[in-house]
Parts: sequence; C-alpha cells; structure tokens
Amino acid sequence: MKPQTFQQPLPPSAHRKNAPAMPRIPGVSDAPAPAGSQPKPLLAVALAALLCASGLALWLLQRRARDLNASPHAEAATPSAPIRNISSTRTTDADPDAIATLYELAKPWSSKTFQFVDPKTQQSIPAMVIHLPGSATNPSFWAFALANPLSRCQLQYVTDLSVLSKRYVYSAEHPMVVSDCDGVLYDPLKMATLPDGTWVRGDIGRGGGIRPPTSIQVEVRGRDLLAKRME
Repeated sequence: MKPQTFQQPLPPSAHRKNAPAMPRIPGVSDAPAPAGSQPKPLLAVALAALLCASGLALWLLQRRARDLNASPHAEAATPSAPIRNISSTRTTDADPDAIATLYELAKPWSSKTFQFVDPKTQQSIPAMVIHLPGSATNPSFWAFALANPLSRCQLQYVTDLSVLSKRYVYSAEHPMVVSDCDGVLYDPLKMATLPDGTWVRGDIGRGGGIRPPTSIQVEVRGRDLLAKRME
C-alpha cells in the first residue's frame, strides 16, 4: 500500500506571489495607510467650526451687555457741563438804556411804551416813544413821560382821526397825544418854548394845558433806540 503524502498549505504570501499582478495607478501607493492617519470627517470639522462661532457670538453678546450696563453709571458719574443762560447773557450784553429797536418802530407814527429809570432818583416812570414822519435815512423820534407834569392826568396816544374829531371835537391830520381827564391835545409835530427858553416838542393844539409833556432825550445807536435823560 502506497503511503499518503500530505501537502502542506502554502502561506498567504505564496498565494499573493502566484496571484496575477494588479494594474499600477500612477501616484497611488500600494502600501496600506497606517492606522490612525485617516482624515477627519467633514461633519466633525463643520461641527467644530460651528461651536467656535457660537462661542465667539456669545462672548460678544456678553461684552455688549456689560458695556450697556456700565454706560448709565458712567453718565451719572460724569458731571454735566453747566447750561448757559442765553436770556441772561443777552440782558447783560444789552445796553440798559435801550428802549426799542428800529425794527419795532420802522413805520412812521408807530409807537412803543417803556419804563424810563431816572438816573438821579432811580424812579421808574411810564413813558412812550413815537416814530415821527420824515426822512427814511434819518428817522426822528419823540419820547415823553405819560404822566402829565402838572396834573394827575395820564397821556394817551390816539391814532384814530375819527376819535379825535368826534370825541375831542378836533379836526386833526395826524395822530395826537391826549390828556385823558382834561381833554388837552398835544401836537407831536409842533415845538413849544418853555419859560426858561428851552424848546420842547408837543405844543398844545387844543385845550387849557400849561406846557407840553415832559420830554425824554433819545438817540439811535446801531439798531437800538436809547433813552438817555429826561428834561
């Protein structure tokens, strides 16, 4: 009987040697990639980027909130600059003798009442100034005290010619100054002479008055009208 012979199996490397060779692709290595050197998945990279962006956004929001909370305290601690009183500045800068502007008395026969402070007695006296007709480039003004110098009557400026005609029975061609209690009319365009020889405006047009109203000297300075002194 013929003894049986057992053929020992070939190792795997022998099979690979006898196996037909695979076609070689240029640029591709046949060596197996080492363990752990596989690239990270794109999902993991995107997740990491999202986490970083979220953390940065959260940090920015927290910083903005701290800045907003600190702003009111900083404003409260910072002393505010004093507010300049504009009206007080204008009053201080204005001439104390100014009683009106040329714009207020631009039209002939326009008028304005004011308080004249006597520099001698410091008494405040009700007064009036009237723009007399004449040269537009060199306007003329008449200022006078509203208290009658020799009576308790108050003076009024009447511009309605019909009132002068009906109430005071006087045919006037322009406004007049009237004493309200005795009906004496003073003409702003006429001059009168006082006993001491002084010429004053406001001669008596009708009635039993003794003298014209007490005049106040005025002068123009720039656009302002100034009351300087009373006779």
